Amino acid sequence: MKGQHLGHTKPEALADLRVELQLIRSLTGITERSPGVFYWKSTAFLHFHDQDGKRWADVKSAAGWKHVAIDFVATAQDKADFIAETRQAYAELTRNRKKP
Repeated sequence: MKGQHLGHTKPEALADLRVELQLIRSLTGITERSPGVFYWKSTAFLHFHDQDGKRWADVKSAAGWKHVAIDFVATAQDKADFIAETRQAYAELTRNRKKP
């Protein structure tokens, strides 16, 4: 709902994305400030939400935040799509923003 604050997905609900989260952790300049909450330098970059049985990632690119669905029972293709979207956003963000 618009205007409703959604908490982040609990770490245990991200266990199925262990491999994908490790790939994100390996990106230059990325830090994980709390489980499943990633920053590029001082800029929020990626975090997860869930509601009503659905899970999604909010990924920040140069154009702003993008919602990327990543179901709790994600297929290999779902996970590959999530990583592709995340890498594209990372490339855009790091190419277009100069941060100290």
